[in-house]
Amino acid sequence: MTKISVITAVYNGEKYIRETVESVLAQRGDFELEYIICDGQSIDRTLEILDEYKDSCKIISRKDESPQDAINYGMNLATGDIACWLNADDLFTPGALDMVVKGFRKYPARRWLYGKGHIMDSKGKKIRKFITFYKNFISFFYSWNVLLCENFISQPSTFWRLGLWNEVKDLDCKYKAAWDYELWLNMAQKSQPIHLRKYLSGFRRHKTSISENHFEKQFNEELAIARKHCNFIHYMIHAFNRWKITSIYKIIS
Repeated sequence: MTKISVITAVYNGEKYIRETVESVLAQRGDFELEYIICDGQSIDRTLEILDEYKDSCKIISRKDESPQDAINYGMNLATGDIACWLNADDLFTPGALDMVVKGFRKYPARRWLYGKGHIMDSKGKKIRKFITFYKNFISFFYSWNVLLCENFISQPSTFWRLGLWNEVKDLDCKYKAAWDYELWLNMAQKSQPIHLRKYLSGFRRHKTSISENHFEKQFNEELAIARKHCNFIHYMIHAFNRWKITSIYKIIS
């Protein structure tokens, strides 16, 4: 049976961690689940809440340097065939992991997979649907060239074979908001992804989230990451896309 490892890094996440954990543990299908939660020694009620789930997942509380450090630590403990991370304020949609496992079985030579993701507000309501539509549209035209020009991949809807992670690891802790984009580019150089045209997750934006507070840093980092891999034309297109999306986010924020 296929084993899938899910890593969640959390620090003072009492507001959303229960919803996140339950969205993982509620998954059903022809797979074995390994759930590893890496807590950064929270000082709110996070550990108290997580204690309720200690029989269903592995909970580790340790001092870490960053979310990337916590994810790296958990990923290097993982023993699954397939792996991913789910942030402590995001959710899996019902049946997501079963669809992922079936996707990998259908394309055994491919080593990573991305699907669709909703954007949610603090209460779980779907928002910014036009951005979701735009990302879904671009994702139909996946190629190395397109990925160099814009990051259209939804992080909580992305999964990989653990062997691929072991080749490209770890997440680079010098980035503060766009470490996932570097991972996509590194994996893309090793394998064509599976594009699963299903909604697999809900990505939450709220007043304390990285994406809400540091979106300019995120897009600046993405451009810097792309520059390490791209030519002048890619760079200019990506720079335009950075200006475009940053301007839109400033308006809607």
